[in-house]
Amino acid sequence: MQEISTLQISTSAQVRIQLTQRDDHASIIVQLYQCGAEGVFKPTDHRIELPVALFPELKRTIESLDSLLITQHLSGDFDEPEGEPKEERKVRFAHPSEEEFAKILDFYQIKWHYEPRTFAVNWDSDGRVVESFTPDFYLPDHDLYIELTTLKQELVTKKNRKVRLLKQLYPGVNVKIMYAKDYKRLLEKFSSGGDPEVLDSNGT
Repeated sequence: MQEISTLQISTSAQVRIQLTQRDDHASIIVQLYQCGAEGVFKPTDHRIELPVALFPELKRTIESLDSLLITQHLSGDFDEPEGEPKEERKVRFAHPSEEEFAKILDFYQIKWHYEPRTFAVNWDSDGRVVESFTPDFYLPDHDLYIELTTLKQELVTKKNRKVRLLKQLYPGVNVKIMYAKDYKRLLEKFSSGGDPEVLDSNGT
C-alpha cells in the first residue's frame, strides 16, 4: 500500500489517502486514523475504498466542490496556493486538440463542459468498477457527448470499444466519436466561417 497524503484534521485525528493494488485491481483508500494513548495514530473502521477507474469522476467532483466553495464565498476558510486567482484559472486540457476544439465551440457560441461525467463500463465479479470512460466534452444544448480521437490507432480502437460499451449500458446517452477526418473538416469549417454541421446531435 502506497501512502499518497495525510490530512491532519485535529490533534488526535487524521485522514490518510493511500493507493493499493490487489488481484490486479487498484483502489484509492481514504481512511480515518485516531491517535491512541501512546501517541501513535492507528487506523479506524471508518474508510472509503474507491476503484481507480472512478478517479476521473473523483477529480471532477473535487473541482466542482472547489468552484462551489468560491461562488458561495467559503474559500476564505482556507488558503489558495500561490499563483493566479482561482476564478481566472483556465481548464487544463489533456491534449492540444481538445483546447482547439473548445475554441471552435466558443467561436460558434456552443455551450460546453469539459469531461463533466465518468461512466462505469466494466465491473469485476465482485461488482467493483474496473473500467470507466470519460468523454471529452458535453454539449448541454444538444444533450451530446463528444469524444475526440485524433491520436494513434491503438488508442482509437480502445476508445471505440468503450463507446460501444457506453451505448449498450446507457442507451439514453448520446455520444459521438469525432475521428481525425471529422476534426480536420471542422477546422476547415472554422477557418472559413462555415456552419459546424459535424456537431449534429444524433450521436452517430
